[in-house]
Amino acid sequence: MKRKSSLRTQILVSLLLFILLVLGLIYVFQTGFLDDFYKKEKISSLISTAEKIEQEILKEEDLEDVIDGYVFSNEVNVRLISNNEDIRELDQRSAGPLRGLDLMTIFQMEKTVEENGGSYLFDNYQYRMGPDSFLDIYIYAKDITYEEDDVLLLVSTMVTPLAATISTIRSQFLMIAVIVILTTVVLALLLSKLFIKPIKDISAGARNLPKGKYENVEARSLELDELNDTLVEANEEILKADKAKKELIGNVSHDLRTPLTMIVGYGEMIRDLPSENNEENINVIIDEARRLSTLVDDLLDVSKSDSGALELHPEDVSINDLLQGVYRQYEKHCEEKNVSFELKLIDDKTFKMDRGRITQVLYNFLNNALNYNDKEEKTIILGEEEHEGKRRIYVYDNGAGIPSDKKDLIWDRYYKVDKEHKRSHIGSGIGLSLAKSLLELHGFDYGVDSKEGEYSKFWFDMGE
Repeated sequence: MKRKSSLRTQILVSLLLFILLVLGLIYVFQTGFLDDFYKKEKISSLISTAEKIEQEILKEEDLEDVIDGYVFSNEVNVRLISNNEDIRELDQRSAGPLRGLDLMTIFQMEKTVEENGGSYLFDNYQYRMGPDSFLDIYIYAKDITYEEDDVLLLVSTMVTPLAATISTIRSQFLMIAVIVILTTVVLALLLSKLFIKPIKDISAGARNLPKGKYENVEARSLELDELNDTLVEANEEILKADKAKKELIGNVSHDLRTPLTMIVGYGEMIRDLPSENNEENINVIIDEARRLSTLVDDLLDVSKSDSGALELHPEDVSINDLLQGVYRQYEKHCEEKNVSFELKLIDDKTFKMDRGRITQVLYNFLNNALNYNDKEEKTIILGEEEHEGKRRIYVYDNGAGIPSDKKDLIWDRYYKVDKEHKRSHIGSGIGLSLAKSLLELHGFDYGVDSKEGEYSKFWFDMGE
């Protein structure tokens, strides 16, 4: 297995590689290409100056001022060659490298300029500075017209040897490189200490996250602080989930124990007392067995919902037919419990849905209405109505209602407004959470309207 390096090492190596790359590029350009860049810049400036001098000559009368201005400001030498007396007089004043050009050289320059379309750059001349000292010069020659005369404009500039300059740069560069690399190492170590310690603390705390024991870490950056806050929130959710799991175990154990006790008790009674083998006692055993089956089905559906395996099988369903079927299932049971059970229908409509799953939702709403209605005169209504252009299906009961601060919590799995466990006739205590999942799969809006001590009305809305 490949060994992984620490974050501190990665930061240090990355910074060093980056700095070495930058220093390498600077070194190459400053030493390897400096001479070429310098010569190109000198040539570009020389040609640009010649063009400007030509423009000034064409519009100025005093040639001396024009030439002197560019000589002093652009560090160039200028020479004009023509038969014009004014220009010949000015030409006699020429100095520097251009003054030493003989007539044969000037004649060859004029010919070269003419052959190359009126301008040419001569970059192979040397100017003697002393007995054994020569300086490279560039001369740009251009034919211009002045007062209907042909004039040869020569502009020259000196090219300073850069060998000594490059050698100096190399020496300084080595010192600068050493300083930069040492600074980079120190900076990388400081940065790693500044940021890696909180990361290590967060990592160490995250190991306790499955136990819900993550402790808040003091971070020194916005990103690390956000990561720490996220882990704190995750820790709180884990604690909530652990609490919910314990409540689930208690609730399901109670829901399993009660019907099992009833089945075993009535079964033993029928076995020991043959006279008790009657329809009523057998129906009790059957009802309790169905309750167990419903509990198992709800738990399986919750598991499918968590894993994303809960599937819908939509079909066109008549709303009135659906509600009448549910009403018939609960009518006799409500009558036995002395509960006033009403069905309120309006004009029929057909919607696309999974009939079995929506029936399951209505069963859970009705079970909830039966379980948490403590009024002496109990009323439950299963009905439909138009609401903001949609068809709303609802289950109303005149029970204890739900506190306003608990309305959002009742849809959470295993949450109970009344912590005292109540045994349902049909259901598992996780019905509302399952109903929520089924309605969200259908894309239906849902909710509850309630007033504490007076009523509750669970509903969901279907399409237009």
